Amino acid sequence: MKNEKWLVIGEDLRLKELATMLRSPSRTVFYKRTSVWNEELNKLVLEFQPNRIILPILPLKIEVEQLYGISQVKFYTGRLTMHWKHLLEKNETNCYLQQESFIWQNARLTAEGFIATFYGLEQKCIYGQNFTIAGFGRTAKMLASLLVKMGANVHIVARSVVQVSEAKAYGYRATNLDDREWSISDGIFINTIPAKWITESFQEHVPTVLYDLASEPGCLDIDADQLQTYVLLPSLPGKYFAHDAATILCKAIEEEENC
Repeated sequence: MKNEKWLVIGEDLRLKELATMLRSPSRTVFYKRTSVWNEELNKLVLEFQPNRIILPILPLKIEVEQLYGISQVKFYTGRLTMHWKHLLEKNETNCYLQQESFIWQNARLTAEGFIATFYGLEQKCIYGQNFTIAGFGRTAKMLASLLVKMGANVHIVARSVVQVSEAKAYGYRATNLDDREWSISDGIFINTIPAKWITESFQEHVPTVLYDLASEPGCLDIDADQLQTYVLLPSLPGKYFAHDAATILCKAIEEEENC
């Protein structure tokens, strides 16, 4: 398509970098830093008339009754609420979070981002530390591998029999999350499960300090005040490695465009 007009939306710094990477002689790209779709954004879309819109990983809050100017727009999306899915049901949409290459590369950057956060907040070395990781998806696998290579002890807790078995096959100590046979008396607890699974019944198992790498709203189904420290860490790649994170996202989008 000639004279493409792309609108990149979001507060994550990777998206600002992405807008720069996408620009070309046949492509005009505008970046809007915001976390909400409001009247201002409606006005921008009507004036700019984009034919491609890139949404951030976390869904934008919607403060309007209707999205204007999007009838012929192709969307690249992260996570979508049911409301968003309904609004875009007539549009061509591509979820970059479903591309395996992007997911794994993003998981690697998330793992490195946690290391940077850990050093800044804990001011401890990783060697010899005890880490318990909830879940054994892509982010957990990348993080566990990195921590073990740095000399840490890693314990995996997961609900899925497949994930527990896989973690054991990798050589990790692994326990079923629902067995109630695990608890943390010392060490670092990290959640990677994108669901609100920490209820009152689980509270005795988790420590007073909890790092949550899952996306907002995180894993808590209790008041955060019941923990001494709860650290929600969404979008670590964009925070620490904006250029690298934008590069892998740009590649995922360009590959979809060229299909």
